Amino acid sequence: MIPSLQYLDRYRNEGTRTYSKHSAYTEAKELYRPNASQKNFIVNAFAIPRQDLLIYTANPPQELSVSYLGKEKALFCIHPQVLEEYTTDPYVQAVIKTSKSRRKIEVIPSSSTRTLYVKSAFPHAIKLHFPFRVSRYNRKMRDEVIEQAVNVSRDMEYGIDNFDPTFAYLREVIGISYANLNTSSSRGENWGYLIRDMRPFPVCREKRALIPGFALYGKDFFTAEQAPLLYSLIDAADPVEFILGRIMLPIIHHWVQCFSTFGYMLEPHGQNVLLELDDEQNITRIVHRDLSVGIDMRRRQDLQISSTHLNQYNRMDYGQFLSIAYDMFMGSHFFDRIVACCREKFPGLTDEDFRKPCRQTFEKIFPEHRKYFPATIHYFSEQRDRYNKPLYKDTGKKPQWRP
Repeated sequence: MIPSLQYLDRYRNEGTRTYSKHSAYTEAKELYRPNASQKNFIVNAFAIPRQDLLIYTANPPQELSVSYLGKEKALFCIHPQVLEEYTTDPYVQAVIKTSKSRRKIEVIPSSSTRTLYVKSAFPHAIKLHFPFRVSRYNRKMRDEVIEQAVNVSRDMEYGIDNFDPTFAYLREVIGISYANLNTSSSRGENWGYLIRDMRPFPVCREKRALIPGFALYGKDFFTAEQAPLLYSLIDAADPVEFILGRIMLPIIHHWVQCFSTFGYMLEPHGQNVLLELDDEQNITRIVHRDLSVGIDMRRRQDLQISSTHLNQYNRMDYGQFLSIAYDMFMGSHFFDRIVACCREKFPGLTDEDFRKPCRQTFEKIFPEHRKYFPATIHYFSEQRDRYNKPLYKDTGKKPQWRP
């Protein structure tokens, strides 16, 4: 029997954080880490007057609107480690000063640390401001990041017919941030949180299980000797046909469909991809999560679609991040790990058994790719910009998962 998504997200991730020298680094306290022994913890949600907040919505379910958005006040959730260690933060101080009441929300950690499953009758998660470093980044949730994720979610919902039936995603339905207290700043540092509908969209009424991509090859935190889940899913099927047909080629189709339609760059690495399974453990859809995507303005201009509803966050007029998202996040960090796991059980297979069909498919469905992609692989450098975000570098290496 396949464990629950919450279990897999927390405890089937061992040995997967090896994609860079930063990948296993975290400043999260042990209590709040995904693999903590404690099952859950409490997040404080403060009742704040709506006039003090910025609120963004993308067709939220009524159950979530009722829970988080009142007529006069809305809930403002703050991660407990922020309350403990950022007592002088102006927004923490403003929230505590303004709020006369608070609600305690019981949450369960997920693999992303700042995204937390809410223990509720309605399946949803909250993605909180977490200005502590996890891997390469401090995991802030600034206002423009929140607004953009909701905008992207809405666009994809209205444009869902541009995707094939194997595509699904988790909608970001509500975003709440505190109004900017420092308008003289060149970049708004006011922050807040997102509310994510955990029902894959388009919503399926049948009971389905979800498996995080990394759980296909990750070891179990408690019983490391367990065989990878990938093997039980393959079962008696041809491994190459199964992995290509059920996982890799659908993801490539989704990536191209999303970029071609919106100029949005999905980041389908092992954490952002979920496999949806029916009762017979057949993969029915690939579910994508986390919509803080890069936006290729060249593609949007070529499509002649308006971007007036999008803010400036993650707008790009160059191709380096396309390579990072496709070649590195998807290819190196996810597909390569699946192939390596598969070849341990089926040593007669080669990397090219998987890469060549992926390159051919990419060329067939996206013949104009050279107009947007760089000729070589790009990735993060160790240099950082003034906001402490890594700069990009050209590795000079030839792509392996695209022509």
